[in-house]
Amino acid sequence: MDEFLLAWSLFHDAWLVALLLAAVLPLCGIVLVLRHQLFLAAAIGQAATFGIALGTALGLAPAVTPASSHAEAFSLLLALLAGSATAVTAMRTLSTTGSPLETRSAWIFLAGAALSVLVCCKLPHGLEEVHRLTMSSLLGASPGDVWITAALLVLVATAAATRRRALLLWAIDPVTAQVQGARVFTYDVAVGTTIGATTGFAIHATGLLFAFGLTLLPVLLARSLARSVRTVVWLAPLCGVLGTAASLVLAHVEDLPPGQVAVGLLVVLLPVAALLRRASRTW
Repeated sequence: MDEFLLAWSLFHDAWLVALLLAAVLPLCGIVLVLRHQLFLAAAIGQAATFGIALGTALGLAPAVTPASSHAEAFSLLLALLAGSATAVTAMRTLSTTGSPLETRSAWIFLAGAALSVLVCCKLPHGLEEVHRLTMSSLLGASPGDVWITAALLVLVATAAATRRRALLLWAIDPVTAQVQGARVFTYDVAVGTTIGATTGFAIHATGLLFAFGLTLLPVLLARSLARSVRTVVWLAPLCGVLGTAASLVLAHVEDLPPGQVAVGLLVVLLPVAALLRRASRTW
């Protein structure tokens, strides 16, 4: 623990971003779980990864050097656009037709994975960037990333607190929500944009594995422990933060990659929580 505290001065930006994302990503994941579209989180993340890869390729023009802040901002912008476009389209499809999106999600995921490699394979260090985004690295966050992540958390948490009932009804039954006067189109666009932009930024800051894992695993863990959706809304971010905090300490002490440790720990806790809940029902 003392070693972790001493390393805080070196890695505090990366760790703060990881902890803040561990709180905000599950709030986005609740919508996907309620709409039974778990793999959509991976498709949105892969679309954002392709946006960053495309931005990296296009950012190598003579006017913009690869290491410049302009190139990085351009890649991030494309990630946000790709993630938001994918999420908004998915939300509108689910609200209007109710048709499952497994096939489309798989297509987007595979297309994004293949194209990300193809657009970067001949660039200097291009495949290294794709590998970093896919496998996740928490060590590249900047002070600006901390402020952006904090702003996202405030925005999403405020919306969840003030519009909780309307959002839950829209997510569970958009037809009933529309009958009761909700502007379903507005919710589709607003929530889809928020999920896509948050996921895109998380891919930029931490990579696909961490973003995908922290979007869904804390929600599934909270659902195993909670008895109501209302409890899941606050328990899922708490599970994400506590799991990530423990993983950061463990990863630093044992010299392990923190993103993979965070996902691995939550993966292990999920069946344990399910067994505990099953056992509690028999007592």
